Amino acid sequence: MDWKEIVISGRIKVIFKKAPQFHSVSTGILIKAGSRFETPEISGISHFVEHLLFKGTKKRSCNRIKEEIEGVGGTFNGFTSEEVTCYWIKILKNYFDLGMDVLSDMVQNPLMKEEDIEKERKVIIEEINMYRDIPAKYVFEIFDRQLFSNHSLGQPVAGTAESVTGISRKNLLDYTHKFYNSENIVVSIAGNVSEQQVSETASKYLSRFRQEKESVFEEWNRKPEGPRITNIRKKTEQTHIAMGGMGISRFDERRYALNLLDIILGGNMSSRLFNRIREDMGLAYAIKSMTGFYNDTGVYVIYAGVSPENAEKCISAVVDELKKIKEKGVRASELERAKRFLSSQFLMRLEDNTEYMLWLGEQKISGGRISGRNEILRKIDSVDSKGILSMAEELFTSSNFYVSLIGPKADESEILKTAESL
Repeated sequence: MDWKEIVISGRIKVIFKKAPQFHSVSTGILIKAGSRFETPEISGISHFVEHLLFKGTKKRSCNRIKEEIEGVGGTFNGFTSEEVTCYWIKILKNYFDLGMDVLSDMVQNPLMKEEDIEKERKVIIEEINMYRDIPAKYVFEIFDRQLFSNHSLGQPVAGTAESVTGISRKNLLDYTHKFYNSENIVVSIAGNVSEQQVSETASKYLSRFRQEKESVFEEWNRKPEGPRITNIRKKTEQTHIAMGGMGISRFDERRYALNLLDIILGGNMSSRLFNRIREDMGLAYAIKSMTGFYNDTGVYVIYAGVSPENAEKCISAVVDELKKIKEKGVRASELERAKRFLSSQFLMRLEDNTEYMLWLGEQKISGGRISGRNEILRKIDSVDSKGILSMAEELFTSSNFYVSLIGPKADESEILKTAESL
């Protein structure tokens, strides 16, 4: 087994990978709190809380937090997604105790002073405005909003300027009290530290979390209602396009078939879309496909940035490639190359103990069974061309095709006609 699990004080779940080849230890506290747990009125509150936890605790100022970790060469950060908030520290093994002390202090004892809230509110609104000024990023927010209409999965992780403006200190305190509890927390550790050290240090610093109910979210159970188009008119040099539809959940055994289909379609420079759109047609510098997995659903999305006059041509070429995969499947050589790429990328990711820590922690916090490296490699290798074809036939349909564009012009009727042909 690649890891060990420890339960602290009968409640706190700790997952641990001993990696003696490293000088360092990466520790993360993952919390089942993210944008899909939020209502529209407090959209962005998980991300807001994440910002504030770096601003000081009852025994450490903001500067002291930074100085204690960076003063011994450590690095630390946090992130918020749809389903998880994470705070992590990477530090030399000699300072493992310090790292756990600081992390647990941040998560259990944040001050959330009114003056810090108001400062960080401005910072977050500027962050939101920044991304809205980057159409290559903002188009994905538009795509999610269209795909998950009137559902929390369609809300931006950072919220909106309006929702962030309306979040009060009471909202923030109530939210952390509800979600930052023992049932919602997983501690993930990977690095050069012993099981005894992990058990003793985690018990020392993590035994004070409240015991509350595990948080739940509104599940996604709707069927696709495409084809649909959202066109944001803006004076830009390029038209930025995000197109795709519903995918499958992280618990679906076919996820590796979808991963491989994604690689073949647009996951690297050997992919069909890269060769067709960029190399053969010269339409785009950036062309790629991606997948996303949630507990109950997922997405597949293709991005391209093209000259406005080429938007319809690009979308038509993408749809043509989707049809080809549905009609003819994939070549054996393509599939084998994709398998080697996916397996190698997975293994190389785990050479970084922070990535290893996140890989274990994200599996554990999702509530599913944790798969080991060899098991995942076997599942990747077991995918055959029939599985790829079945995945393409299920996902690449006109009813499951949504297009979001940001640019100066687009022929919506022509794009809709192309989407209906899928």
